Amino acid sequence: MGDGEPRQTHRPRRPPTRFYGETAAERLANSAQRGAFHSDPLTGQRVGTPTLLPSGTLGRSAAGHASVNSGLASAEWAPIVYNWAVRTARCVQRPTLKQLAEEAGVSIGTASNILSNKLELHSPETVERVLAAARRLGYRPNRIARSLAARRTHTIGIVVEPQHAVFTRNPYVTAVLDGVVEQLAPNGYHLKIITLRDLNPRTLWNQIDDGTVDGIIMVAPLIGSPLLDYFHHVHVPCVVVGSVLPESMGFYCVDSASHTMMRRLTEYLIELGHRRIGFVVGPQNQWSAHQRLEAYQQTMAVHGILVEPDWIVQGGYDAVGGFRAAQQLLQLRPRLTAIIASNDHAALGVLDACAQQGVRVPRDVSVVGFDDIPLAELATPPLTTIRTPIHDIGLEAARALLHQIETGEPLRGTRLFEGELVIRASAAPPPRSKH
Repeated sequence: MGDGEPRQTHRPRRPPTRFYGETAAERLANSAQRGAFHSDPLTGQRVGTPTLLPSGTLGRSAAGHASVNSGLASAEWAPIVYNWAVRTARCVQRPTLKQLAEEAGVSIGTASNILSNKLELHSPETVERVLAAARRLGYRPNRIARSLAARRTHTIGIVVEPQHAVFTRNPYVTAVLDGVVEQLAPNGYHLKIITLRDLNPRTLWNQIDDGTVDGIIMVAPLIGSPLLDYFHHVHVPCVVVGSVLPESMGFYCVDSASHTMMRRLTEYLIELGHRRIGFVVGPQNQWSAHQRLEAYQQTMAVHGILVEPDWIVQGGYDAVGGFRAAQQLLQLRPRLTAIIASNDHAALGVLDACAQQGVRVPRDVSVVGFDDIPLAELATPPLTTIRTPIHDIGLEAARALLHQIETGEPLRGTRLFEGELVIRASAAPPPRSKH
């Protein structure tokens, strides 16, 4: 072609042809054999393959850009064109399980088992053949179709009260989730975090039961919460963690043995010689806070110690609340010799208040907490506390929920996990009285 001649391009002269009765893959592959452009009925775009031209002339690619024909013979072009057509077809129509099974040379049932991670049912060679075919075809299981067929979504919902801290900043919730995920993953279940916008009964239940979950794990529902009416509105199984609810509500609850372990913690301080022991109460709307306060009061009474009303101060389950409560307790005279916080976050606030007021821990006052969060060991001084098996609580909650889903048998009642007393440097015998 000379410099002065107009650029020549080759375009098919025949009109576009519609190929009835062909799949998307067959249609594009057949186009490759014919070298024809056509309008794809699914996208409306002009698609096709490079037309075979004499060596040194120009052709046009499927994208419409000029390209140089390298002079390959038709027989050499054919596999290149065919592979391109197959790849293009995958963008138009995702492969089916039947196509995957045919590609791997196995039955549909075998392919389904392997893709469902039931690898032990088949030989390693068969497993690899199916997985390799899936990679070649770009196959992805259609979870929605599977859910419709099995009437299960294989998804568990986690519901956390809006008043609790965001779960990513809540050590208790994240530790529970670790246990839940460990139990769910080998059983092929996924986890869905259900973020409640509000607790308006008009919208609450649709947020929870929208058809996408097989069961619910509810984390520490509060006293008086609309969530406690769950079984009046929702018919998928539910397990509660972090709260021990009245049996009449019909829930299966998994929690730490708050009452038993708070008694043990209080007795430890009494054994050290303390009698003037203050208490930072948790949130009024938390079931566990009431159980821990009751255990403290009962234990003091059993040992014949009269608790003065001003020894008990509302603080909450956070460091700010613990700090404010400690400011009041440290003003009492004669001074308290020990302070129990309802959880470790509140205990960290108590330690801060002591440091601010120049009160030495444990020389002047002992401080103890509950839960053994990671920061407890790093506190100054390291915090004596109760270690609760939060991870195990998550494991049991997920196990109990899967049992209900698989068997259809509802569970009721309570499963409590006892913790252990972790003795560190924040507690010691009380200071000797000066005479």
